[in-house]
Amino acid sequence: MRTVGFEHLHLHTDFSLLDGYGTCEEYAERWKQFGKFLCISDHGMLGAVPRQIKACEEHKLSPIFACELYVNRMHREATRNRVECNAYMKRLSPQEQKEFKPSAHLLAIAYNETGYQNLVQLTSWAYTKGYYYKPRVNHEMLLSHKEGLIFTSCCYNSEVGRAFNSKLPDLEAAYEAGFQVIERYMAMFGEHFYLELMLLDFTKQKPYDVFILAAAEKYHLPIIITNDCHYCQQEDSHYQSIMLMVQTGKTLKEIQDARMEDSMQDFFELQDQNLWMKSEEELNAKWEKDYRDVIPLELFEQAKLNTVAICQKAKGVELDRGIKLPILADADETLKKEAKRGFLRRSLPRTRQYQVRLQEELELICRKGFSSYFLIQKKMTDEARRVAPEFGFNPADVVGPGRGSGVGALTCYTLGITDVDPIEEDLLFSRFMSEARGGKQMQLRFRNIDPVVCGDEK
Repeated sequence: MRTVGFEHLHLHTDFSLLDGYGTCEEYAERWKQFGKFLCISDHGMLGAVPRQIKACEEHKLSPIFACELYVNRMHREATRNRVECNAYMKRLSPQEQKEFKPSAHLLAIAYNETGYQNLVQLTSWAYTKGYYYKPRVNHEMLLSHKEGLIFTSCCYNSEVGRAFNSKLPDLEAAYEAGFQVIERYMAMFGEHFYLELMLLDFTKQKPYDVFILAAAEKYHLPIIITNDCHYCQQEDSHYQSIMLMVQTGKTLKEIQDARMEDSMQDFFELQDQNLWMKSEEELNAKWEKDYRDVIPLELFEQAKLNTVAICQKAKGVELDRGIKLPILADADETLKKEAKRGFLRRSLPRTRQYQVRLQEELELICRKGFSSYFLIQKKMTDEARRVAPEFGFNPADVVGPGRGSGVGALTCYTLGITDVDPIEEDLLFSRFMSEARGGKQMQLRFRNIDPVVCGDEK
């Protein structure tokens, strides 16, 4: 069988906690032999993106940013915790409550910067306002943040798969239920919706693929093929099983027995032993062995080519890799005023050593744009001390005397971020920040500084 090109679009790293076993570095090391792109689609989050970018740069691959979202269309109201979820559920009917509990899967791939920003919005909302056992989004959020994203029907644990499964063994009813969800997605996502095939050993995968092919013919939808990767090498399957024991609280025997049961729990699909990062040749061999009677060769090759086309469309997404720090108004002047107040409040000696040290630190902090950072740290520590008694803690204990390299900053001491006098303890500010960290040599020479920083406060 010929190779036409194939790229993985459905792949989990160890950031898919107790689910994915492979790492970005392992995947990139392997895939540089076979392809040009590395797409990571962890469950409900984008935590692997920094490592993905680094691994791609090292192995000369192009990163493709994606996420396998958790979706529940009944989760209409934003909830921040279990208490709010339970209160919301009480207002639902018994049938709606039943529909509220499960979390379906939906693959979303960013094909431009706007798409990536929308992925960030969706995953952030899922954790802060849609969390119910898992970080979830609803259909309203998907509709308002769909720009720049390609969506696929995903795996058997998708809304499409769950609808299809809910009517089995009545195939006619199962098809109709699955078609209804596909029509809903077509209306939501238009031309950016794809159907997804998989070549798994999962007992329900073949009949589900037959259904997906029927939907493709009925609605003239494009198809992709994925391997739902959860580990890099074939021999890592055993370790995936061990992780699932932790995730589900079951023994290996129970998990193996569960493969043969008629159930929809998440881990059944994951117990497939074909979830490594297959090359196109290995995927071809799997088709030849188990799926040639299900998926026509022409459609199989087109589905592979579509994965390459999506990557070509999605490549080159540039992320703003600068420091994401809120910038406070008049931060430089505010920092100097707060440091001056703190200097007086702590009754520090008005010697040249103290005043020149603080002047040097403030000059460097302001020049390097970190004034807001120090002010934010002050707000955090002040607030921690303020609320500590409400929770039965000693205000001094919740913050501690000082942490890490920051304890060497006289600025931190005057602001109240730390309680260690760095001059008295002979600590250097340069451990925390210096011109050298910005790529320049240290050039501060305040030999003729007029010590006016900490005069009498009016």
